[in-house]
Amino acid sequence: METRHTTAANPSTYLRMFALALLASYIAMRVPFAGQMALDFIAPRAVNLGILFSITVGFLMYKSLNRRSDLDHYIALELNKVRRIYHLARHIEKCTPGAEAWLAAVRGGIREYLGLFRTFTFNEYGLGNPLFRSITYAIYALSSQIKKYNPELYASLLEATGEATEAREYIRAKKDDHVSLFSWIVVSLISLIFAGIIIAATPFDVTLRAVGALVIFCLFLVLQLIYEHDRANGLRDRAWASRYTADLYSLDHADKMK
Repeated sequence: METRHTTAANPSTYLRMFALALLASYIAMRVPFAGQMALDFIAPRAVNLGILFSITVGFLMYKSLNRRSDLDHYIALELNKVRRIYHLARHIEKCTPGAEAWLAAVRGGIREYLGLFRTFTFNEYGLGNPLFRSITYAIYALSSQIKKYNPELYASLLEATGEATEAREYIRAKKDDHVSLFSWIVVSLISLIFAGIIIAATPFDVTLRAVGALVIFCLFLVLQLIYEHDRANGLRDRAWASRYTADLYSLDHADKMK
């Protein structure tokens, strides 16, 4: 399953939407009408609070979308470099006598690292740290095991290894860079206060209150949108992990074509 479909396919997404609809309906029915005389006082303050709400959710949405985009970018970069590491190692082995054991160590490390995601999801990404480290150690061992090798190819291999390592560091940093709890408390309080003001300015008429509930529900949906982008669900974790296992299958195919 592709990551862009994981939110829509997640049942908990719709449970949260239903809970938010109930909350919006509860607020619409419980908050009393402030009275016609209070509307002149409420209106300008509702506008100011609406601007504050827009700025706050805009900032949080920007942060969440950037994090999601960065993760997609660096995962793709890491996998690209891992493939390049494998193919460069194979080319070095072909033109270097006695490098078969070295290639076997590199290839075994890559297979073990990518194979980790057959069992675990992207949520356990940190478990791959020692496995990836074994790949880099195997690569660095070439100069101590083999005296004569192509220095240009080996330099390219070291460069690809460094770029893959750097991509992993970015992934580890971005993976848990969620919107903070304090930020959620602030934006939730602003949303609830804004919702209360909207309903307080709405006469206690069934139709008008229903419209008010829909407006509040839309405010809450914006918060849910940020949450869905910011927090990974099980389907998205498995979708990201499947990209690593797909690379493993492609390397297996390359081995068969050797």
